[in-house]
Amino acid sequence: MGTKNRKLPRRGNAEKLRATETVRKRSGADLQNGWWGRHGNLYLTDDRLLFHPTPIDFVLGGRRHQMGLDEILEVERLPKSPEQMLAGGKRPRMIIHTAECGYEFMVGDLDAWIDAIEIVYAQRIRNADTPHVPTIVRSGSTTGLLDPESVR
Repeated sequence: MGTKNRKLPRRGNAEKLRATETVRKRSGADLQNGWWGRHGNLYLTDDRLLFHPTPIDFVLGGRRHQMGLDEILEVERLPKSPEQMLAGGKRPRMIIHTAECGYEFMVGDLDAWIDAIEIVYAQRIRNADTPHVPTIVRSGSTTGLLDPESVR
């Protein structure tokens, strides 16, 4: 089902992290769409994923990108399993699919990121905020964060 388009939307910067937002997970990340790559930080809040480029990448044209949790259609692990490898020695990545495009993120703790995203969606359902849950495409996990019973 994933979005085939990997071209980043051409719009201004997303809003910076708000003081009222609770950050559920944060780490360094690379946003790699096509040949265009940017380094920065990826934030997961209760409402959105936010990529914030480093100051030097910002000066070189990098922009903040956000994906509202209600906009995310699919979270894909590439390769699908931790035991698999990508051709050409490419790093494993997480692709966040929206109707507009697929955002390719490379993070050091890939499976922990996907687990955290699943946990935030499970919390949103428990709090009756929204019934929307994206499709998670992966097999296996290398973390112990996610209790499969907690997300049902």
